[in-house]
Amino acid sequence: MSRGVRHGRFDPDELRAAVAESDSLAEVLRRLGRPDNGGQRAALREQIAQQGLTTAHFRGQAHQRGRRGTNAKDPGEVLVRHTAATHRIKTWRLRRALRDVGVPERCARCGLRPEWLGKPMTLEIDHVNGDWRDNRRENLRLLCPNCHAVTGTWCRGGRRRRTRTPVE
Repeated sequence: MSRGVRHGRFDPDELRAAVAESDSLAEVLRRLGRPDNGGQRAALREQIAQQGLTTAHFRGQAHQRGRRGTNAKDPGEVLVRHTAATHRIKTWRLRRALRDVGVPERCARCGLRPEWLGKPMTLEIDHVNGDWRDNRRENLRLLCPNCHAVTGTWCRGGRRRRTRTPVE
């Protein structure tokens, strides 16, 4: 190991090239063969400032801002009837799939938007037939908490109280 590396210095030419070709501090460190930790990042920032290099092209953690995540599933994969062996689909995934197919962000019964007294309110996903494995578009609807609470499918309420007619 050269004396410069041992003392945390970066070769000026290598640093200039790595900064120009990278999108983040982490990528610069990878290109230079350095570990990504606080000390290395501090030394890197200092060296970049001393050499007057520009990092305006760095995207940092915002490199995916405005784009779908890499693990985003197509609505066609989410909005289906699942088998008995399937685990419950996460609410955020159902909500994103519904938004992607054009379901408006408002209560399907009363038309309320996701806001209450000027503050954000979460609309709940209701499975019309009460089967949480049936995630077909026609079986899902967004409801405000008040409308959802009076349905027969709210919190498995429809399974205990079959004498009441579910409100639609």
